[in-house]
Amino acid sequence: MPLLWLIDRVPLRQAFLFGWLAGAVTNLVGFYWLNYTIGVFGGFPHGLIELIFLGFIAYGGLPVALFALITRFHGTGPLGLFPALAWVAIEFWFPQLFPWHLANSQAYFLPLIQWADLVGPYGTSFLLVWINTVLYKVAETSLRPQAVQKEPKPPMRELASVGALLVCVLVYGAVKLGTVAREIQRAPSLRVAAVQGNIDIRTKGDFTYLESNLETYKKLTAGIERADLIIWPESAVEAWMPEDLRRLPPEIMPVLPDGTSFFLFGVRSVRESLDVPTPTVFNSAYLVDRQGEVSGRYHKQVLLAFGEFIPVVSILSKLPGMPPIGKGFTPGEGPRTLDLSPTVKLATLICYEDLMPWVSRRFVGAAQANLLINLTNDAWFGRTVAPWQHVNLARWRAIETRRALVRATNAGLTSVISPTGEILSTIPPFSTGVLTAEVPLLHGETPYVRFGDWFSWIVTASLLCFLVVRQFAALF
Repeated sequence: MPLLWLIDRVPLRQAFLFGWLAGAVTNLVGFYWLNYTIGVFGGFPHGLIELIFLGFIAYGGLPVALFALITRFHGTGPLGLFPALAWVAIEFWFPQLFPWHLANSQAYFLPLIQWADLVGPYGTSFLLVWINTVLYKVAETSLRPQAVQKEPKPPMRELASVGALLVCVLVYGAVKLGTVAREIQRAPSLRVAAVQGNIDIRTKGDFTYLESNLETYKKLTAGIERADLIIWPESAVEAWMPEDLRRLPPEIMPVLPDGTSFFLFGVRSVRESLDVPTPTVFNSAYLVDRQGEVSGRYHKQVLLAFGEFIPVVSILSKLPGMPPIGKGFTPGEGPRTLDLSPTVKLATLICYEDLMPWVSRRFVGAAQANLLINLTNDAWFGRTVAPWQHVNLARWRAIETRRALVRATNAGLTSVISPTGEILSTIPPFSTGVLTAEVPLLHGETPYVRFGDWFSWIVTASLLCFLVVRQFAALF
């Protein structure tokens, strides 16, 4: 509302500037921890760290700047819908390093966000902007002197329209929470144990601590009483693994408790070929049975820029003070599930792949996955709010696909998330422990899985039609 009030009173150029400033400050506050992560994860020298961080902040302000510019030029439109259309279209199309949505602010308001299984996170973003626009118009008509009011009467049609949508969304959410709860009670379940080793980021990857770090996970695993599947997080096994490995070496394989059939862990794997001078490296997840036989492997599809690969590496490598830069990791193919049986298929999301709606949607729709598992190492973020941001953004994948989500992390937050998006249990950050839970195995496809981002496409088409009609009308 303050942004709408401000851009309504300044010229176009200033509206763009104020919008960019609002977006930049939002990203600065929201991603303050990135300055630390760039240095620790990317290994960049000081000076370049701050330069990259400021570039990220400047880039992150552009979507809000575009929103402010378009809204200032075209106004709020019929029923006050235009700002909501513009926001969702920009949110859907604008590429971001860490995907976030305005809807994420409502992660704890479960009845409001259940319609994500229809429209993804974009529906709630649309609703939030529309509500704020209508409230701004109400304030506009109430606070301005009557002689200078643009609209002499309160916007009753806008209030009625957005109120009706809000009521429908809340009713749908309440009904859906009950329906999904009953489906969970009837569904088969899998007992999983997610291990959080809390390996210090300063010793992780250090050859000196290779055995002691592995031993931490082995000891925690030995204390598990019963589980169908034991999960270690991203790169928990720090030794490099041949991609075509068929059996896990005894020095790596933990002793699994009675009744445990499978063991899933994150590792860096290498593919070597006589035709390629340098090996191909993957960020991978391996599934092995209790005999140590490799049952399947998955390579991370969406790599993290400036961490797992360097954009414009040819330019950056020439900067003074830059350390040697290799080609980084290679993206894998997907979706490729790791199957415990013909009826238990795991969608293994590595690192921040659980932030991309399309990745989980393809796993469920194309590969018929019935359990989402996220292997990550959020220790790179330090003692900041970032791990909490990560888990709250990931909750949407459970709602969109109606699948349980198990997050196994090195230093937190290891969590179990219900198909309703509720966080059922967690291990606190920067602590060791094992999180054991019975997770439901739901089947079927939600409309969002089946039809994808249909809502965002319709919003984009509606925005373009609105712009064309306005431009055509201005000619006559």
